[in-house]
Amino acid sequence: MINFKFPIFLSIVIYFHIPVQIFASKKLGESVVQIKVTVQYPNFQQPWRYKNPETRYSTGIYVGENKVLVPAQAIYFFTNIEIKKKNSIKNYQTNLVKLDPDLGLALLKVKEKNFSEGLTPTLFSDKLSIPSVGYVIESNDTKVSEPKKVRIQKMEVDSYANGYLELPIVEVQSENKLEGIGELVLDEMQKSPQGILYNSKENGSKGGMIPNFAIRNFLDQTQNHLPFKGFKFKPLTDAHTRTFYGLSKDNEGVLIAELYPNSSADSVLKLEDVLLEVGNFKIDPKGNFEHPKFGTLDLNFLFHAGKEFGFSVGSKIQLKILRNKKIQVLQMELKKFPTNSIRVPYGNTRFEKPKFLITGGLIFQELSEAYLVEHGTQWRNRVSKEFLYLNDYYRIKRSNEEGKIIILTHVLPLAGNKSYHSYKQMILNQVNGEIILSLEDLKSKLKKSKNKFIKFEMNDGTEMIFKSDELSSLTKEALDSFRIPNESNF
Repeated sequence: MINFKFPIFLSIVIYFHIPVQIFASKKLGESVVQIKVTVQYPNFQQPWRYKNPETRYSTGIYVGENKVLVPAQAIYFFTNIEIKKKNSIKNYQTNLVKLDPDLGLALLKVKEKNFSEGLTPTLFSDKLSIPSVGYVIESNDTKVSEPKKVRIQKMEVDSYANGYLELPIVEVQSENKLEGIGELVLDEMQKSPQGILYNSKENGSKGGMIPNFAIRNFLDQTQNHLPFKGFKFKPLTDAHTRTFYGLSKDNEGVLIAELYPNSSADSVLKLEDVLLEVGNFKIDPKGNFEHPKFGTLDLNFLFHAGKEFGFSVGSKIQLKILRNKKIQVLQMELKKFPTNSIRVPYGNTRFEKPKFLITGGLIFQELSEAYLVEHGTQWRNRVSKEFLYLNDYYRIKRSNEEGKIIILTHVLPLAGNKSYHSYKQMILNQVNGEIILSLEDLKSKLKKSKNKFIKFEMNDGTEMIFKSDELSSLTKEALDSFRIPNESNF
């Protein structure tokens, strides 16, 4: 016997479900705008030049007071930013209010007062639903359609867009393509924003979401000062290694493997300390702790995003460690990230242009990951293996006495430096027997030198020798011949 009630019930469910989605997405979509950015990236191989201008599009979220939230990577090296509201032909000029390169967020503000008309401010709360189902609202000029459905799966801790701090990232997955350019993510019932998408992978089916509480922290900040722990650690899961460091079966803990000079951990922790507890949280051998809301998380969450537990710049945190097989309790004051401890810049450049110095046609720069990546998708096969090694393992200074790594990128071909035309991708060690710590140091030593000859000594023993007066004339010839405005940009 056929039950006619079932099809009638199913049709009722479908009738109510679809209009609710469309109505909710239309209402919340009023806070989503389109960002058009003209960018001009620096050229790290010819650092006195810029690359050709490009146009980039992303999604922005209106948060009130004529301010719009946007992913930071969308506006790096911008020359012009325009905002367009949904179903509008007008472009609004905007200014950058603030940017946090580690959180991967930027805040823009439109000067025109009428910009806010028709826009509903998005309010980011601290309520995050994991795991759950959500919807993506993106900016486009098409008619309202059913939003993309996503699964909000789990929280991880990693750096955003190659920032320097490890922060919470929520993994999302969808059957639709995710652009990962600032789209708004809502929970299943479309009651509260969960975060914004900032990247995508695996053909757009997976993406990373900056969670709502991290966004709220950014919006509430008067300054971009997130705390940074100041050390790197290694897991202690091997039984023999744990025995060597004096750990019993009941002990937890990870090994302190690297310390950042001038950081929170500097002068507090020591290499090969075993970190057992942070505040009231025990650290397991893999470097995790139990978060009361989100379960097992990396300990970096505590230091870098643990505002709810009182972890902020200036706060003092209690650490329980094992040092020389004896338990000690220490106090550590949290500080912001010490940028002066970076020896080889990596990840995003924080709007920093590549510094250069040209002397005698020799082009010197500071080694950075941005310079290496400039050699194309196969850059790891195209650059000096020594550069790769330094970039992978010596990004952080071991002490304040260590300087930047100065490299000879290439030589501008002139008759007076013909012997060195083939020299490239070499590390500068000394000039006239003096160690070089930075480009500023190199420029100063060359200017003050009273020697008749200038001898550049490379890391591999190679030497380049010029007469002092010859070096000056070659520099002028190089600038004139290759139409370079200045010998340096600092």
